[in-house]
Amino acid sequence: MVKVCIDTNVWLSGFAFSGAPSEIVNLAMNKKIGVVTSGFILKELERNLVSKIGVHPKKAANLCFRIAQISDVYEPKGTVNVIQGNHGDNLVLETAWIGRAKYLVTGDKKHILPIKIFRNIKIIEPTKLLEVLNLR
Repeated sequence: MVKVCIDTNVWLSGFAFSGAPSEIVNLAMNKKIGVVTSGFILKELERNLVSKIGVHPKKAANLCFRIAQISDVYEPKGTVNVIQGNHGDNLVLETAWIGRAKYLVTGDKKHILPIKIFRNIKIIEPTKLLEVLNLR
């Protein structure tokens, strides 16, 4: 099973809208792909589910708990500093690396996608992951 680190923005879009991010969330929640995540990603997701989408705090916490149950959860130490001045995105990169993900799937066109490859991890958009998995 392919191991994927899913960035917060993909989880958020996947829960809020239809399309490729939603398909990836469904693959993850149904254990069709291996998920690598971290406490940082889960906390950021929980906060954004409440503040940006209006999910009830208890429901957001339950969703994040469920993601943790189906994922390999790691705790980045903050040793990666590829994106200057952006501690959060560096923690996402570090999570993918320490979790030995094959792919980091993100919608972050400003900071993360331009990197393309980080320590043998391919950084791709949600639609590209679906293509790689032969689902598109």
